[in-house]
Amino acid sequence: MNLKHALAMAVISLSAATAAQAQVTVFNSAFLQPLPPGIGNEGEVSMFGFGRNTSLLGAQADRLQAPQGSTTLLPYFDTWNIGTSSVAPGIYNFSSLRVEAEGTALFTGVTFNSFDAQGVRNTILFNLNAAGTVAVGSGSFTVLASCPVANCVWIDVIGQRPAGTPWGYGGTISALPVPEPGQWALLALGLAAMAGVVRRRRSAQA
Repeated sequence: MNLKHALAMAVISLSAATAAQAQVTVFNSAFLQPLPPGIGNEGEVSMFGFGRNTSLLGAQADRLQAPQGSTTLLPYFDTWNIGTSSVAPGIYNFSSLRVEAEGTALFTGVTFNSFDAQGVRNTILFNLNAAGTVAVGSGSFTVLASCPVANCVWIDVIGQRPAGTPWGYGGTISALPVPEPGQWALLALGLAAMAGVVRRRRSAQA
């Protein structure tokens, strides 16, 4: 077991422990969508519908449950199921993967998860800053043509926040498709052809 896998397993264990303390909230509003032509890189996809807005209503509900002046830290465990029906199947590399806390929220673990074609779970462990307010990750994930389970791409956001205070988080997540071997071969042929044209031009000018 390498260090990355060990860390990912540790976060998953922490997630399970947090889930025992906090009710898991599942969101189905996040989805991947191709960026319009002329915006971003060719084939780039971005995620929309992800993130919690700071809520005064939630803070007021906390105050009704917590004693006056309480500094109780309440755990939260959010799972964001990501819809992928609008993007092409394949492997994607993150070009941007950043989640920032809002209000009084703190992160204790953030992971991006997907299943590959063999049914193996790939978990990307985000790096947290010292304050626990920013999570940044990098890596790749798989979009399957057909998912055999309820959801094959999802984000887990685990953390805590003081009772009775507004909190939330948001993120920017975009990714680029990884070219298939055939596409790499075509690219190599194209580059070789361009190099040949340049050499012929130089020989003609000499």
